[in-house]
Amino acid sequence: MKRKIYHKNTGMYVDWEQISTLPKIDNFIDIGVGQGTQLLWKKFKNKKIICIDPLDYSENIVKQKLKKNNYSFYKYAVGAKKQIKTLNVEKNLGRSTLLKVTKKNFEGKPKSKIKVLVKTLDSIVQESNVKGSIGIKIDVEGYELEIIKGAKKTLKKTHFVIIEARHNHKTFHKQYKLSELMMLMTKNNFVLTKILTAKPFIADLCFQPNKKK
Repeated sequence: MKRKIYHKNTGMYVDWEQISTLPKIDNFIDIGVGQGTQLLWKKFKNKKIICIDPLDYSENIVKQKLKKNNYSFYKYAVGAKKQIKTLNVEKNLGRSTLLKVTKKNFEGKPKSKIKVLVKTLDSIVQESNVKGSIGIKIDVEGYELEIIKGAKKTLKKTHFVIIEARHNHKTFHKQYKLSELMMLMTKNNFVLTKILTAKPFIADLCFQPNKKK
């Protein structure tokens, strides 16, 4: 059966099978675990998997799904600097965010608000004593740019970064612009190599180091 990439009724494009061409790595870092990143966990099942998420729920998912893997879990949020921030915990836990949701993205008031420790990715990588090459996935509901700001050292050892990026419409207050993300990735010597999904408010983008430099 032919797999469906373009969904005419919704206008969505989804092609996760492109991850089969991702470069080899020693460590996979999953930032914003939510309900789990099954396709990427399966892809890198024989590598060290480092999961980072501030929610107990996500920690339990990781313990259940990765118990046979070489993994570690860090209960932090990730950003540009170390600080304490308020996490808006949504009914759909995967939509929990450090930002305030706009009317375009509103699905009801947060079911709770909790204080979480935010650390830079550089500091977490140092804490976890990561050795060798790295691949990264970031899905943090509008806070992606802040993570890249705090990952300057880590990116030098990184072979790819998959980012659930915001585009066009403002779905969070104080949301970054797509152009800001592109410019920051360029500054870190990364170029866009794959579009894994394209949806009304988000796109899953894959960046890899620019080897021409």
